[in-house]
Amino acid sequence: MKRFLTIIALCSVTLASCNKEIEDNVAKAVLGDVSILNFAASNPSPQTVEVVSDGEWHTNAPDWITVDPTTGSGVTTVTVTASSNTDANGMLEPRKDTLFISGNTLASRLIILVNQEGDSYRNAERLTLDKVAALADGKAFILNEATVAAVTSAGFIANGNGANVYFKSSVAVKVGDKISAKGIKGSSNGVPVVSQTDECTVTASGSYTYPEAIALNEVIAGYKAEVIDYATASGIVSGGNLSVTVNEVEYSLKPVDTPAELSLSSLNGNKVDLTGYTLGLIGVNQFGFVITEIRDNGPSVVPRPDKLLHAKWRFTTSKLVEYADLFGGTAGVVDLAEGFGGMYVPSNAEGNGKIEYYQVDKSGTTPTSGNPKRIIGGTGHPYVTGAWPGDYWLFSATDNYEYPAGTTLHIKFLTRNSATGQKYWMLEYFDGNEWKPAEDYPVEVESETGNNVQYNFIEPTANVAVECYWKLAAPCREPMFRMRCVANWQCNGNGALANPNGGTTRIADNDDDGDDEGPVFEVTDAPAGGGGGGSSSGVTVFEDDFEWVAPWASAANAGDAVATNNPSTTAPNVFTAAACAGFLEEAAARGYTYFWGPTTDGGWSESLGDDNPKVLYLQSNYLKFGKSDVSAGIKLPALSRISGTSDIELSFDWCWQVTGAFKPDLMTLAIVVEGSGSYNGGEIESGQSKVDGESKIEWQHATVTISGASSNTRISISPANADPKISNPERGQNRWYLDNIKIVTK
Repeated sequence: MKRFLTIIALCSVTLASCNKEIEDNVAKAVLGDVSILNFAASNPSPQTVEVVSDGEWHTNAPDWITVDPTTGSGVTTVTVTASSNTDANGMLEPRKDTLFISGNTLASRLIILVNQEGDSYRNAERLTLDKVAALADGKAFILNEATVAAVTSAGFIANGNGANVYFKSSVAVKVGDKISAKGIKGSSNGVPVVSQTDECTVTASGSYTYPEAIALNEVIAGYKAEVIDYATASGIVSGGNLSVTVNEVEYSLKPVDTPAELSLSSLNGNKVDLTGYTLGLIGVNQFGFVITEIRDNGPSVVPRPDKLLHAKWRFTTSKLVEYADLFGGTAGVVDLAEGFGGMYVPSNAEGNGKIEYYQVDKSGTTPTSGNPKRIIGGTGHPYVTGAWPGDYWLFSATDNYEYPAGTTLHIKFLTRNSATGQKYWMLEYFDGNEWKPAEDYPVEVESETGNNVQYNFIEPTANVAVECYWKLAAPCREPMFRMRCVANWQCNGNGALANPNGGTTRIADNDDDGDDEGPVFEVTDAPAGGGGGGSSSGVTVFEDDFEWVAPWASAANAGDAVATNNPSTTAPNVFTAAACAGFLEEAAARGYTYFWGPTTDGGWSESLGDDNPKVLYLQSNYLKFGKSDVSAGIKLPALSRISGTSDIELSFDWCWQVTGAFKPDLMTLAIVVEGSGSYNGGEIESGQSKVDGESKIEWQHATVTISGASSNTRISISPANADPKISNPERGQNRWYLDNIKIVTK
C-alpha cells in the first residue's frame, strides 16, 4: 500500500505539471505498481496491476495474454491472465514477452515484462560440442558427450569435436570425465559459454590428452581470442595477473574462476609459465585465462650471486640414501607413460641441480621382463633400461639468477651402456631460446641403421667422460643440457631392437667412493652487467585494478559509491563482516600492508591487534578507508619487477567521501617512499567540488614520479595528516576511495 501511495503521489506531480498542456483525454502519464509478471505453465493464476494515469490508456499484449479491462483512466485495477503453456506431452518452451499499457507518447507507456515457465529443452536439438559452440545465444541444447579438459571454481571447460566450451556448473567433475548435459548457450567476452547448465551427468571417467598448446608469447600481438584455445604463456605476475611484454607492448592474462591451488596471488613479482585455456578479450590487451598448470620460475629480479652457478653430484654407496628413493630406489620403477616425470637425482655434493630421464610413450611397444625401468644400482649409479628413440637424460641447475646472453656454461659427466643398450645419441644444450647440438661433438649421419640418423655421440660400454662448453644466446634462469637417444640400434652391433629390453644406459661415477669424478654442471663466466641492469622505460612493474576483491565484495553485498554518487552505499568492514573472512590474508599474500592513525603519539600504526580501530571497507570492486576521527592508508608491495634502479611513474584513481548532505571531507593524500627511491612532489589534491551540498563522489586520477626506485622500494598512500581534526576541525574525518593502481618505469 505504501508503494502504491508513492506511485499516486508521483503521478499527481506529473498531472500538476501537465494540466495546461492537456488537449484531450489521452494519458500523458501512466504508472503501475509492478514491472514484471511471472506465470506458471499449467493453470496459471490471474495477476493484478494497479494502474494510475492522467487520462485514457489502451493495452497492447501478446496473444497468450488477456487483459481486463483493455482501456481505462485514473486509478484502475487491471487483471492479467496467461493461457496455459502446455499440450498433451507436457510443458512447451518458456515464453517471454512485453505488455504495454500506453497513453499517447513513448513517455506515457507502462512496460511490463511477462514471463511464463516452460520446458527449455522441449524442442532442443541433440548436438555435438562444436555445434553447441556455434549456437546463437539463448538457444537450448542437449549434449550427448564431451570431455572435461579443465576444472574451475565455477564450472569446467569441455572439449569435443575440436571445440572448447566453458560450462558454468556446480557439478563435481574431474579432468578426463565424460559428461552429458542440457544447457542454454551464451557468450562471455566473445567466446562460447553455457551460462545455464542442467542435468549434467558424468558418464565415464578417464584421462585427457591435451593438444599442442598455442605459444601466446609468439602470437599475442595479433591474437583475436574469438574461440577458447589451449595455450601457454610466460610472463611476470603483477596484481594477480600474468603480465606478458612483447616488443615493448604489455599484455595481460587475467585468471578466471581460479581454484585456490592455482591462484597467482602469492606469486606477485615472480616469473611464471602458465598453461590453460584462453577465455576471450576482457579489455584492451587483456585476455581471460583458465589455468590448468603453473610453473613458478622464482622472483623476476634476483641479485647476482657471489658465486656463479655450480652443481655437483656423487654416486656412491655412502651417499645412496640421499637420492635413491627419488629415482626409484634399488628395486626400480616401471612405467610406460610418456614423460614419466617427477623422478630425479638431486645434486648431493653441491648446488641445486637435477638429473632426470624423460621417455616417449612406450605403450605401443612390447616391453620385456618389466622394462623400461628406472633404478639406482648398488654402487649408486642412476640408470634406465629399455631406452628408445626420443628418450633423453636431462641435466638442469639453477641458483635463481637469470644469467644473461654471453654466459659460458660447462658440463662434465661419465656415462656408459650395456652391450644391448642403445648406441646412437645426440648431445644438446639449451641456449636460452632453443636446443642446439653440442659444438664440441660434431653432428654426423649414420646409415648403419638404414634411416640416415643424425647423431653426435656413440655410447660406449665402458665409462667415458662427456665434456662440453657453450654460451647462452639469450637470458636463462635454468640452464639445461641433455643426451637424447636417436636410434634403436644396439651397442653390440646386433642391429635394431624391436621392443624396449633390459639393456642399460647410465650416468656414472669413476668408482665407488673413489676420486671425485661425479657429474658437474656449472657457469664458468658471466657478463658482470647482465641480469641486474635497470629496467627499460614503459615497463609495468606493478598494477592492481582490485577485481580480485570481487568474491568478498559480492558476498558482503558491497555497493559502488563512486558510480552511484551515493555516500550511504553498503560498505562492509573487512575486519568485522563475516562474509569478508580471508580477505586480510589474501591482501597480505599479495604484499599489501594496511595502516591506521592517529596513534597515541599522533602517527601511524600497522597493528592488527585489539587497538586497531578497523577502518578498511570494501566497495565493488575497490577499497574505502577511514571513518570519523580515524584515518587509514595502504602500503604497496615491494616492486620486485624492477631490474637495478629506475625512475617510475605511479598513477591511481582516488576521491574523498562526502556526508549524506554532500559535504566533502576536504582532504589531501601523501606519498611516502621506503627503501630505494625518493618522492619530491607535494600532497595530492582533489578536483572535487569543495562547496558543501554540491560536492560529488567522483574519481580523480593522480600521477606522480618517484626517482631511483628498485626491487626493495615500497610506496605508501595515505591521508596527509593522521588526525583529520588538525586541518578539518569542523569535519574531523579523512574518508577516501582507491582503485586502479599502476606503476610504470620512465
